[in-house]
Amino acid sequence: MPREIDRQASAQKRSIRLLTIAAGVVLVGAAAYFILSFVATRRHPAAPDTHYTAPNGLSVYYESALWPVRADTVKEMTGTDGQPVEYPVLELASSEDSDDDYYQIVMLQRGDADTYEDFFSQSESDLRASYGVAKSSKLKLEIEGATVTARRYDIQIYYAVLATIEYPGGDVVYVSALTKLASVNDILNLLESVTLE
Repeated sequence: MPREIDRQASAQKRSIRLLTIAAGVVLVGAAAYFILSFVATRRHPAAPDTHYTAPNGLSVYYESALWPVRADTVKEMTGTDGQPVEYPVLELASSEDSDDDYYQIVMLQRGDADTYEDFFSQSESDLRASYGVAKSSKLKLEIEGATVTARRYDIQIYYAVLATIEYPGGDVVYVSALTKLASVNDILNLLESVTLE
């Protein structure tokens, strides 16, 4: 009987040690996860070194090291009268190759409240058609003198950002962006520098 009691006592001690070790591993893993999540999602201040005003009247300050590819393109859409309308679009990209692991692109289109019937639902439909399911969440983005509505979409290996920046005079800047990075800080920093000329 005393031997059995000793075996039970030593088995309990081993169990307690194993549970303590397992709890320690879980706590260390949770701490590492929270630290990495904080580092990946925190906002980094922008350090713009380039100013550009596009033909569509959008002015932007940006970091040339982050956004080396710049293009002014034209997007053709159907107007409210059914006729084709061309809208100039400013594009900034981190690379010419979309297969780059750090590829990011931002398209800025200037219009008004009638440019899109419903920008978010149309764009969400396009995202779902191209990438499948897109989980969305609201983004906090503040631009002085404008009303901003912004959403982030988790789609496969990308994050997409859709936003409307509405100015008191009736101008609206429509934003469509994609990034492969685990954070959308670069895009948010860029958007905070957008102004109308």
